[in-house]
Amino acid sequence: MIGRGKKYRSILYKILDVVFIGSLLAAALVFFVFFFAMVNNGVPEETAWKYALGSTLFLVLCWFVGPILIIQLLIEKTILKPIKEMTKLLEKMSKGDLDTPLEVKGYYKEIDMLAEAFERMRLSLRALIRRLKKNAS
Repeated sequence: MIGRGKKYRSILYKILDVVFIGSLLAAALVFFVFFFAMVNNGVPEETAWKYALGSTLFLVLCWFVGPILIIQLLIEKTILKPIKEMTKLLEKMSKGDLDTPLEVKGYYKEIDMLAEAFERMRLSLRALIRRLKKNAS
């Protein structure tokens, strides 16, 4: 059975890893641009280092941490929430509840297509089981 005894990471964390690494690389680039621009304009290296570091930390907090939090919220709401709802309903189906409709609406076409395919499967399974019960009696 899938997932038994194995811990899986949410796709959200993989996406945030990519965003975070990109943010760190961008921050390093900003730091060096600030530092070398100041040194080339006659600012002592020690002073340039302090200003570049302070500016970079400020930019990281404003430009990178904020967007990471926004991306996390958007992914949670638009992708992961509908998938979690589908998973709950599919768990019910796996336990024999074929009467609860799968009414999950996502923000993306692919989520809706997946939900519609599962709903068609639920209806087909329910019809098949009813036919089997009818033929058995």
